[in-house]
Amino acid sequence: MIEPPRKRRRDRERKLIKKINESLMMLDSGDYGYCEICGGEIGIKRLEARPTATLCIDCKTLDEIKERQMG
Repeated sequence: MIEPPRKRRRDRERKLIKKINESLMMLDSGDYGYCEICGGEIGIKRLEARPTATLCIDCKTLDEIKERQMG
């Protein structure tokens, strides 16, 4: 069944708020801007484009490739 547009929007907004709060906690702990997988710096351009990013571009690319292969 297709969800109504309002419900999808609310779901996306809830997920975004959760990610923003997680990013703020990471900022407070000093972990913001570092990849969850490899520990490397995420990169300022990526963080400017997606401030809630938790993976560097290399790890995110590998993650997407794995996702496509499994899906």
